Amino acid sequence: MILCRMSWKTTLLIAALFQSTKLIYVRAFDTVAFDSVVTKLKADAQEFAAEVERLYANRCNTETMVSCINANYGECQTKPYPQEKCLGEASYQIDACGSSQSASCGGLWDTSVSSVRIPAEYATGPGGNPTDPKLVESICFSRYLDEWFVQKHAADLEYWRSYGVEPRSMYFGSQNGAFRIYPARQSEECGTFDHRLRPWYVAGSSGPKNVVLILDTSGSMKDYSRIGLLKQAAQRIVSTLTVSDRILIVPFSGTAQPITTTDGYMFEATRENKEILATKIDDLKAEGSTKFYEAFDQAFRVVEKSAEKEITASCNTAILFLTDGQNTEGPDLGNVTALVDQRIKDISARLNKSVLLFTYSISDDDQVHVYPNQLACSVEFGLWSKISQDNQIVDSLSSYYRLFALGLGTENNKDFAAWVEPYQFQTGNAWGTTVSVPVYDRSKSPPLFLGVVGVDVSLEALDAALGANATTSQELRNESIRRIVEYSDASCPTTLGLSSCELEAYRAFGAPGDEAMCGVNCTGFEVAQVQEEACPTQPDYPKSLFVDGALPIGGPGLVEYPKRACCVTGNFTASFMDVCVVGGAGGDDKDGDDQPSIGLIVGVVVASVFVLCCCLYFICCSDGQSSQSNSAAIGTGVPIAEAWVPPPVTPHAVCSPINPAWVHPEATAPPSVHDEEHSFEDDTRDKAKDP
Repeated sequence: MILCRMSWKTTLLIAALFQSTKLIYVRAFDTVAFDSVVTKLKADAQEFAAEVERLYANRCNTETMVSCINANYGECQTKPYPQEKCLGEASYQIDACGSSQSASCGGLWDTSVSSVRIPAEYATGPGGNPTDPKLVESICFSRYLDEWFVQKHAADLEYWRSYGVEPRSMYFGSQNGAFRIYPARQSEECGTFDHRLRPWYVAGSSGPKNVVLILDTSGSMKDYSRIGLLKQAAQRIVSTLTVSDRILIVPFSGTAQPITTTDGYMFEATRENKEILATKIDDLKAEGSTKFYEAFDQAFRVVEKSAEKEITASCNTAILFLTDGQNTEGPDLGNVTALVDQRIKDISARLNKSVLLFTYSISDDDQVHVYPNQLACSVEFGLWSKISQDNQIVDSLSSYYRLFALGLGTENNKDFAAWVEPYQFQTGNAWGTTVSVPVYDRSKSPPLFLGVVGVDVSLEALDAALGANATTSQELRNESIRRIVEYSDASCPTTLGLSSCELEAYRAFGAPGDEAMCGVNCTGFEVAQVQEEACPTQPDYPKSLFVDGALPIGGPGLVEYPKRACCVTGNFTASFMDVCVVGGAGGDDKDGDDQPSIGLIVGVVVASVFVLCCCLYFICCSDGQSSQSNSAAIGTGVPIAEAWVPPPVTPHAVCSPINPAWVHPEATAPPSVHDEEHSFEDDTRDKAKDP
């Protein structure tokens, strides 16, 4: 070790050199620029929603239907899109297209048009076309969004490039199942994507919320594989939640065993917590008797405890109660009703928000349905659903958010927008988030829910606005994420503005129909339309909506995904097989990696340490020589104070290493690759399931 004398100036310089390694921790964030980007995204989503609402108002125009014939591009095409091109920017890279030593490989995109996706179960007509009139209307009127898409993309191109990225995807998902996404591109699988199960859609139609699942796991749930369907329904509900939501699951039979955090609170719906809940749900078993009182009592205790610590979302609450039997133990039903009514009022008063009770009963025995119906009618916001077939369990439980959507259309909520927890995009090998806004027919009272629009943005752009970039520490990336989560939590809608008659109309709309109504004394239902109606003046709907070569749900003639979607950058046709290699890792020309390679990071760190040591050695020696010269010049008559000699420096970590495979701490599980594609959302959205 070299020991030398140093002046106070040298000491300060050395301290500055060491401190420079920590600058990324103390540098000021550009909050103004970050907030400006977020404000723009929200404004863009609201403008997008307003355009959808404008086009919907003209959907019954004859020209809208006539011009829709053979005019829409599908997610699976045997023929190219009209102006598709292999875009070379990192934002447009597709992992499945691999890489090559001799060329830059990517995916074909078309920024001149959008493409349409529908679930396979709705493609009941010839050629995979839908036959439901309202679904046809949604596809046809939304086709006119292409003009708005193209203009918006062109207008925003330079803005986003100033942050080092390309404009991301925009999409509209209707409540009846139509999904339109821009820019157009091929999907890896056909007819498998349902946007209504994605977190951006559920968040945009319901906002932050507390969700409580009270699930009957008594022995009778073994019948007809109901316990398996119950698990599937619970998994679906959990998967649609995002970080701004809170979730509690209370399985019950003769006893109730709430699934809570280790401290006994509701779970925040982060990726990590949702994985924990998924495992707990899988472990549920059907056994024992049925005790309603304890199930509700235990659920309310956890919610109240969480509310006291402000762990709950300060927004609306949904309690979902499902049973296939009658109460066999514990206090009688009168006591159960009194408990539920009082505790719901208490929670509603504490949170100053609505608490909605959804009850579900499944049985061939009519007696089983009596009490769940009565219980729903005993509270202010209650809704009972009769599940007549076992395979309806999943869809019935996961549709609770539609009632939230009905109440979000009021004027007080017109500024509402939802943000989802960042997730990995399917393209560009990047992470991002989505801002979503609900869409309504505002000519109705209450406004009629039509669907949700979403606008994607990469975290790279948000980092750049904040002052971070891909070579800074994980803490800076986490700061972008933290701020997005704050925006998500702050987007709580006002109390649901539903009148008793509007709620009664919604009850009549459900599967049981008039059986679910609670006998509210309403003077007519002219203000209680709660679902879309087909155009009254449209005599015939087009039967062939897609262009020649479109296969909405796949079929004969559709080649494998790489052959129709992958290409060499700059080309206008698929040219995958001869040049690019699927899954090529580490190719020289692979673009779109948001994080630096481990080799680059190690190299930078080693080089920095070497330079720092050289600087210290030079300063040390030169300062020692300077001190000796000064002593000689001054003479021995006046003593010179000895320069401070620093103690030996013990090597230690100045900052956390940058991980090139960094993911959000709440998203440590690798994305699924077996399940296509909503390539860019939630939260729980993984890369295989985003639009």
